[in-house]
Amino acid sequence: MWETSDLSGAQEVFFTGHTLSGYCISGIIYLLLPVIAFGLMKKYNAAKFYPVIVGIIVYFLAVQFSNLSAHLIGFSQSVGNKTVLAAEMVCYFEEAGRWLAMRYPVTDIRKNNAAICYGIGHGGLECWIRGFQKLGIFRDGKQLNAEGISSFLAGKTDKAAEHMTRQMQLYADHPLSLSILETLHSITSFGFHIALSLLIFRKMQETNYQKRWLLLAILLHICMNLTGWITSFSENPYLSDFAGLLCGTAIIVFVCKIVKINNVINEIKYPLDDCI
Repeated sequence: MWETSDLSGAQEVFFTGHTLSGYCISGIIYLLLPVIAFGLMKKYNAAKFYPVIVGIIVYFLAVQFSNLSAHLIGFSQSVGNKTVLAAEMVCYFEEAGRWLAMRYPVTDIRKNNAAICYGIGHGGLECWIRGFQKLGIFRDGKQLNAEGISSFLAGKTDKAAEHMTRQMQLYADHPLSLSILETLHSITSFGFHIALSLLIFRKMQETNYQKRWLLLAILLHICMNLTGWITSFSENPYLSDFAGLLCGTAIIVFVCKIVKINNVINEIKYPLDDCI
């Protein structure tokens, strides 16, 4: 939690040990999650590094294209509106990129394990970005506690200093329980990307594959992002993360039934069996 005091006209902010621990723990988990998932695949000799790289590249390009499109379409909108627009448009770019990656042999995604590794790269980059952000806040919190808010305000205009103070207050008013819930939500989001990768790949193996499965992936992705956006109006972060956790879990369970997850697991555990 944060505390304030009037110190030479500036508002002082303080990070408690629990708050700092929450940022540190969540940041480390975000960074380790893709590594653990890849290590688990390696345990069964099912890890493929190339699809991971493809997943990373596709995610990066999808975010860039969505941000550019949101800027062009909503050039007259506020930064907040552009952010919301980009968050919804990224669903189309991510799933289209996922479909293209599964569609063409240059990516070498020909088996279930490769599709999973693609999902690890796709969702893993998102985890790493969040992980570095959390650890960055942890670092800033330690510096703020040691040197005070003034160390962040030097050379800033009054408006910029006010914005920085509000931002640091927001970071400091972040209990450990919320960090734990956010971490669980992100684990679900990571699994969500693997699930959608399997959905598109498995359905692409069907003789009469149609692009309706790409449409389903886009709709599921929109549903996931819309859940976070709608619940954000409550200004209750617990509600937003819990709703995202439930929505992501429901989508994963739904996709697992469609792709016959038992067959996928059997192919990974017993690679000589034709489980596709």
